[in-house]
Order: sequence, then structure tokens, then C-alpha cells
Amino acid sequence: MAKEVEFRLAEKADGQAVLDLLKALQTESDTFLVDSDLSDLNGPMEAQQIDMINHTRTNLLAVAEYDSELVGIVTVDEVDESRGEVGLAVLAGFQGYSIGTNLMELAIDWAKDFSQLDQLFLTVFSNNGPAIHVYEKVGFQRTKVMAQNDRELIEMKLDVH
Repeated sequence: MAKEVEFRLAEKADGQAVLDLLKALQTESDTFLVDSDLSDLNGPMEAQQIDMINHTRTNLLAVAEYDSELVGIVTVDEVDESRGEVGLAVLAGFQGYSIGTNLMELAIDWAKDFSQLDQLFLTVFSNNGPAIHVYEKVGFQRTKVMAQNDRELIEMKLDVH
């Protein structure tokens, strides 16, 4: 990649681009799951969500941008007052360039330096070796194995305070 990848917090102006990225990620992989139905959202609604997220100390939405295109995303969603669930995804064509690692490090730095959370956690399909490698590289520990729809999931945690 000749150009630089920029890692930053999402902004209100990114609303439609974030939705477009999430839709693209859903079509590329069966390991990327989104809680809500994206067809029910539009750019202005997502912009409002981003603005609300940016005004909390327990939720995060950050992106990787390359050549004015969003290519990766990391989120932290508050589950309770001390724990946040991490979601991470990078477009297939941009995997293997440490974008996922950089996004995860951004989320960890945010959690340690800014958030009120004590712990980050995530679940990953056990056959998603590249993702597990990234999570372990940045300090996440495997804590539990579970099954969902005949697929094995691994829960991983990282204490940040």
C-alpha cells in the first residue's frame, strides 16, 4: 500500500460510509455478525448513533480509512458498567496489513486511557485463526468455549484497569 491508512474515531459525517462498510463486511464473511438489521438504518440515523457514541466513556466506534474509503472498523459496546464487548472487522482485500491489529490497539488504548470500563471481551469463531492470533497478540486471554448453532465460539477477555 503506497498510501497511509488512517486510524481514527468515527465522526458524524461518516454515517453513510460506516453503514456501507458494515453491509460490505456482512457479504464477505459469515464470521462477522451485526446485532441490528442494517436495512432499517440510513446515513443520518447512523450519524446520530456515532454522535451519541462519541459522547460516552463506555462505547467506541473507530475506523480505518484508506484513500477516502473506510476499510476497517472496531467497536466497543458497553454491556454493563464495567465491561465492554469488542467487535472488529476489516475488508477482505485489506487483511494481512496489520489493520486489525492497529484498530484493536486503538480500542485498548481508548479503554485504558479514556473509558470507565475495567474489562474488554469478545467472542470469536474457533475456526477464525487469523482473528484469534490478533486478539492474543494484543493481550486477550481465552476464557470460555461455547457452541452456537453448531459452531464453536471462544470467549476472550482483557483487563484494562
